[in-house]
Amino acid sequence: MVDKTSLLAIVEMERALHPGMDEQDLQKLIYQSALGGDHLLGDAARFAAGVRAEWERLGPDEATGSEPVLQTIDPEGGTARIHLGPCLRRGVDVERLIGFLTAQPRKDGRRSEYDRRWRAVIALAVDGAIPFDADKIRSLGFPRMPPHHSPGYGPASYRIVHDVRRPETADALRRLGV
Repeated sequence: MVDKTSLLAIVEMERALHPGMDEQDLQKLIYQSALGGDHLLGDAARFAAGVRAEWERLGPDEATGSEPVLQTIDPEGGTARIHLGPCLRRGVDVERLIGFLTAQPRKDGRRSEYDRRWRAVIALAVDGAIPFDADKIRSLGFPRMPPHHSPGYGPASYRIVHDVRRPETADALRRLGV
């Protein structure tokens, strides 16, 4: 059973950061919370190049946003998004960040976990706890890959940390200055 209180807090945080998010963005959030970012880590060189390019594009405006450095996206507390703008503001070394992200253990998430969380999201919508259309949520099939953010989502610059509860991960994040 999914802790709906934790899930609701996660969705509310996401909506506070991205008021224009829609059901597709909600699906991406749940996909990442259950399945992580393994699909991006298969090609470490490509992943690193993507982070470097995104880091270079972060200008003063993007680096002053209100997002936290770490945003928990998993109702069980393990998976988080690490936002690049706050990392830049804190003086995190991008190469060390890339090294940490590419070396982290894979999440090896399960479709069944995604399905469980997605059903809980539908229940929150049916109950009126979240302002999303339950029928539209139901109509979204399981994505083979995470969906892209919608045009209304707004700027986003982050990567996935698979288990912030692991002592080794917490230690590595501290050494990075996160």
